[in-house]
Amino acid sequence: MKPKAAPARGQARNQRVSSRKQRKQQHLLDVKVRSRAANRQRNRRVLAWLSGLFLLCTAIGGAWVGGRIALRRYFWQNPEYTLSEISIHTDGSLTRDQILEATGIKEGRNIFAVNLSAARKGIMALPQVERADIERIMPHEISIDIAERKPVAWVTGKDDSDPSADPGAFLIDKEGILLRVKTQVPEYYHLPIICGLEVDNYEEGETVDLPEVHAALDLIRLTGENPARYQVRSIDVSKGYCLVVTDERHARITFPLDNIQAQLDRLALLYANVDENHREIQTVNLLVERNVPVTFVPPPDPEADAADLNAVAAPADAQVSPSPSPTPKKTPTAATKKPTIRRAIAVHKSPTPAHHLYPMVMRAIPVSTPVGQPF
Repeated sequence: MKPKAAPARGQARNQRVSSRKQRKQQHLLDVKVRSRAANRQRNRRVLAWLSGLFLLCTAIGGAWVGGRIALRRYFWQNPEYTLSEISIHTDGSLTRDQILEATGIKEGRNIFAVNLSAARKGIMALPQVERADIERIMPHEISIDIAERKPVAWVTGKDDSDPSADPGAFLIDKEGILLRVKTQVPEYYHLPIICGLEVDNYEEGETVDLPEVHAALDLIRLTGENPARYQVRSIDVSKGYCLVVTDERHARITFPLDNIQAQLDRLALLYANVDENHREIQTVNLLVERNVPVTFVPPPDPEADAADLNAVAAPADAQVSPSPSPTPKKTPTAATKKPTIRRAIAVHKSPTPAHHLYPMVMRAIPVSTPVGQPF
């Protein structure tokens, strides 16, 4: 190995060989080379990204066009998916024509062309409908299942009118939603009547948000759960602060608007005491907390009943006139014999005019009286 030459005398040991000008020129050349390489790499990346985007758009467009062609051929224009059957199940009085008109569904269309969301929205717009379910049953059937609102009472302005024949009367459900009578159903004829409400101010499908109406619906619900205990025929809400209820015995009971269940318990205790004494209640005022005012139906007048029977028999006797010549008496046959006329006395109706000869009986009955104990 050839030994290194010793540094010349007077020269620094770590001194640079190149000059400053040479180093600056070398640096500029190196920067230019690296800039050209970076530009070429950036151009290649942009070209690759654009190529990928073009291929992706081409694939999506081809898939979309191909999918439309496939859907049109195998689904939209396939005769096997033509709607040929619409099954409707409802638990109320809505007819098939009313339901189909609300949904807009018609047979003969493609089953996939039916907008189930819009059809359900059309059904729910009917005030009678509480719940509706629509589904496709492949390949050619649509099923519609409807649960209608159940009326619990009639709503009228006056108590003396027949609600089933009144065009302004409404039906009302348990939530207070008013319904119009489109189809007469026999089971609606015997529903209780809520009267004393300004029905002209309401429309079908509107909710009645009044405290007295809510109390009346609560009373109907509670008595409907146990109809053998107490039955409501009509509820007058015109006073606003109370309910004047007429029951199946034609008694008029005044209820407060709050705590209906407790008032029914008080009334049951009262009826139990009255039944022990064989009396007939005419009015009760439950607004009073203690010593409830009660009036009773007066007992019938036996003398008035006998006078009525004589008055009925008198015209029959007056028709008999003596004949100028005696004739043999004939035995009356079944065809010629007159029936015996007897008077029928109604138990639960209002007293007859003859009964008004007796004063009205009124007592204040404490509600804490045990059952069976005399007043």
